[in-house]
Amino acid sequence: MVMVSSSVLLFCRLTIGLTFAWAVLGKLRDLAAFREAVVDFRLLPEALSRNLAWVFLLAECALLLMLGLGNALLLPGFVLSAGLLGLFSVALGLVLRRSMQVSCNCFGVTERRVSPYDVARNLLLMVGSLVGCWTSLDAGEPVAGSTLLLLGLMALGLVILVTNLADVVETLRRPFPLNM
Repeated sequence: MVMVSSSVLLFCRLTIGLTFAWAVLGKLRDLAAFREAVVDFRLLPEALSRNLAWVFLLAECALLLMLGLGNALLLPGFVLSAGLLGLFSVALGLVLRRSMQVSCNCFGVTERRVSPYDVARNLLLMVGSLVGCWTSLDAGEPVAGSTLLLLGLMALGLVILVTNLADVVETLRRPFPLNM
């Protein structure tokens, strides 16, 4: 049971860490566009929204540091990630409820508009954060190098899947032509 718990914890740690690393790098590539995206949500006054963009970026960097350093920082890192994902989900939900046509720029500049898939992505990642919280209470033994590699590849695959969830679902919803 300890090996399973350690593997689940590592998988959650890698998945959440890779997701937020991708998000931070995307935002840093064009920080002005990210700040404008936060303003475009029109949830708070413009000046406050611009400053809040910095707070989000710093919080994401802090959680990467916590998950990277591990040990006693794992639980706070997973709690922070769940909190951020929850907050982002509420913001995305409010944008959808008001039928606003804005881009999220969660992972860098994009023309893709906010959609329910963004909320679904965040909720899936929140589950990973909460499982990480639970398993971090009993971290157990370190995993073998081969297990680390396998879990890393699985986490990377999941991150690619959930960060492109809208494209994946829309592609699968289209009828496949049968050439006979």
